[in-house]
Amino acid sequence: MKKFAIIGLGYFGDRLASRLAQRGAEVLALDESLQKLDDIKELVTHTVQLDATDEKALRSQGLDEYDAVVVGIGEDFEASLLTVTFLQSIGVKRIIVRATTAVHEQILKHLGIKEVVLPGAEAAERLASSLMFEKVVESFAFTSDFTIAEAIAPESFIGQTIQDLDLRERFEVSLITIKRIETRPQFLGLRKHEIETIIGVPRPSTVVERGDVLVLFGHKKCIQKMLEV
Repeated sequence: MKKFAIIGLGYFGDRLASRLAQRGAEVLALDESLQKLDDIKELVTHTVQLDATDEKALRSQGLDEYDAVVVGIGEDFEASLLTVTFLQSIGVKRIIVRATTAVHEQILKHLGIKEVVLPGAEAAERLASSLMFEKVVESFAFTSDFTIAEAIAPESFIGQTIQDLDLRERFEVSLITIKRIETRPQFLGLRKHEIETIIGVPRPSTVVERGDVLVLFGHKKCIQKMLEV
């Protein structure tokens, strides 16, 4: 069973926690407000009242054992930053943070937070789907069964062509495109920077490289089966 901790039970955090619990995850909800915890305690696995800017209190929750910790604090950005810093110090393996503005998002990225989401019901729904969807980076559900998903190419795919993989025939999954990170030189070749490129419509001869993100369409179970090969 997957384990997630949600820190901050505003509209975003409350909705995310309840959706994850409904999908079978073990969910720990953390907030300073006892009222907010009371409102959700029947839906999630555990609730704990604490101040997330108290490092000792955070350490006592064993958050480094969770699959991901989501910081949903939106009203107090300073508190959000402190919480993120403490989670990094604790060694939490995956930290996802809600940002309320583009500036906040940039600051979080500079802190090394790779997964930043904007507030809203749709964002909570999409994040719940992707967290419960094994090996998927991002997903967008069309229905309860069919989705567009972004997933890192499995190791067994590396070096194979799209024609060899034959995803539609083997798994009933369609490959829409491929996202690829390319390293390019800058400043007279003395420095390098990474750029995300889109392959476009992959050709049968396109070879999958390590680190490629496959953009897929299909039934969730079919995509999951494909990613487990």
